[in-house]
Amino acid sequence: MRRTGPDVAAPPLPSLEGLTAQFYEHCRREELSFQRCSRCDRWRHVPRLTCAGCGSNSWSWQRSSGRGVVFSHTVIHRALHPGFDEAVPFVCAVVEMDEGVRMVARIVDLVADGTAMLVDAAVEVVYVHAADDVVLPAFRLPAAEVRGNGRR
Repeated sequence: MRRTGPDVAAPPLPSLEGLTAQFYEHCRREELSFQRCSRCDRWRHVPRLTCAGCGSNSWSWQRSSGRGVVFSHTVIHRALHPGFDEAVPFVCAVVEMDEGVRMVARIVDLVADGTAMLVDAAVEVVYVHAADDVVLPAFRLPAAEVRGNGRR
């Protein structure tokens, strides 16, 4: 049963300041974008001012393919914040994007019982509307990959 009302805590939201705000502005438009160095062409995430590879401060936002593979994952069974009480259990994964960057996000539309072997599973970005002005990237297995109860 889902609890509602003023006594139910909301999940924490990202701080919408600086480069982080720019990243989430792309997500709000349902465009997963990462920074790309103008000098050495490296993609990077989390957003930062200079390239860790060449030190350049010349970069631009580039749209991602939105596809990647699961590098690692775990099932969260215990909410570490009251705002996630209703969401557990859920799958949290490190996804290696086609562009080479890795990001942490939830895997949605999947039975979170810990039996699914997800490492190297192909995933695609989806967007979760967390608040009026905040859209979070999440991932799901492509429709062709999902069998029966959501297990691979």
